Amino acid sequence: MIFNKVMCKNSFYILFFSYILISFSHADHLKGKNQKDLDKIFVGRTEGTPKDFDKVLIKPSSNPNNITKELVDNKNTKEIEKIIDKKNLLSVIYYDGQKIVVDKKSLKIKNDTKLYSFSLANGFTSYILGDAICKGHIKGLDDKISKYVPDTKGTLYENTSIKDLINMSAGDSEVIGKKGVSSMKWAFEVVQNKTTSKKFLESISGKSVSDKIFNFNNFLPDLVSRAIDVASPGGLKNAYQQFANKSGTSSEMFFLIDKNGWPMTHGWLFADREDFLRLSIQIYKDWNSDSCLGKYFKDLESNKINISKNSDYSGFFYFNLKNKSRNVQMQAHGGQLIHVNLDTGTVLAYHSITKDYKNNSIWKLLD
Repeated sequence: MIFNKVMCKNSFYILFFSYILISFSHADHLKGKNQKDLDKIFVGRTEGTPKDFDKVLIKPSSNPNNITKELVDNKNTKEIEKIIDKKNLLSVIYYDGQKIVVDKKSLKIKNDTKLYSFSLANGFTSYILGDAICKGHIKGLDDKISKYVPDTKGTLYENTSIKDLINMSAGDSEVIGKKGVSSMKWAFEVVQNKTTSKKFLESISGKSVSDKIFNFNNFLPDLVSRAIDVASPGGLKNAYQQFANKSGTSSEMFFLIDKNGWPMTHGWLFADREDFLRLSIQIYKDWNSDSCLGKYFKDLESNKINISKNSDYSGFFYFNLKNKSRNVQMQAHGGQLIHVNLDTGTVLAYHSITKDYKNNSIWKLLD
C-alpha cells in the first residue's frame, strides 16, 4: 500500500497550472503561446508539479538493458532535427527491433531528464494489471472494482467490471464529462488539489450509470491503479519495481500520489526517454510470449472496440488502423506517443511540449 505523506508546496509553479492542464487535455489550446510561456509550462510539468506532490520512487534495474545504437542519417532525420530546433518536439527515438537507429533530442532536455508520461502511462498500468492477474493478486477482468476499492460502493462504479474501466466504457459520462471535456476536468482539479480520487467518489454517491460507451477520461486509470495498489503485495510501488527490473531500466523513475496516497498515474509517471523505450520493448516481448501475460495481451487485442475511423481501443491501448502493421500504441495529448510493431518489435517513441509541427518525417521512419 502507498501511505499518506505530507505534500510540499511550490507556489511559483501554481501560476502555470492553468497552462499545464489545458495542454494536458487539449494540446491545440497552446497554439499561439509564445515560446517563453511554453518553456515555463515545460518547467512547470517537469519540476513544479513533482514538487507539489509526493513521489513514489522506482529504482533502476540491477540488470539494465544496454541497448545498442547504430545511428543513421538521412532526409527524415535531418527534417526531424529541423523540427526539434524550431518547434516544441523534445525527443524522437526509433528502435528497429535490435538497436536504436534514430536518437534525436532537444537542447531543452538532457538524456536523463525525467519526462512526464501524460496518458502514455495508461499502457503501463495495463501491463501491471495483467501481471497482477497472472500472479493471482486480482482474479480477472470481470471482477467488480468494488472488490478491490471499497470506496466505490454506493457509486455508479460499484458494479463496474475492471474490463469496462480499462476499455473506458464505465458509463460515467454524466458525472465526469464527455470525451475531451472529461480529461481536462479531472486533470485540472487533481493537479490544483481541488479534488482527490476519494473526494470525487464521495461526490458522486448515488449517481446512476449512463450508457457504457467509449468515453476517455483520466479518472479510470487512477481507479485501476488504486486496485492494483490495494491488491498487490508491496502495492503499486512493488508492481512497478518488478516491471522496471524486467525491462532493464537504467535510471530512477517515479509516479505521483495525492494527499490520500492514491496513485496519480493517469498522467504523472516520470522516466527518462530511453526508459520509456525499455518499458515499451518489454511490452512487445511479453505480448508475443506464450506466458499468462502474453495471453492477457492477446485477449485484449482480440476484443478491440472501434472508436474512430483510424483507431481501435482495448485495455488502455490504441490500435492504429492507418498503419498496415499489427501494432499497439500508447497515446497522450501534447505530442507524446509510443508505437510498437507487434510483429517486428520496432518501437517509435516521441515526446513534445506541444504538437506545433507536422510529424510526417517521424512516421516515415517506419517505412
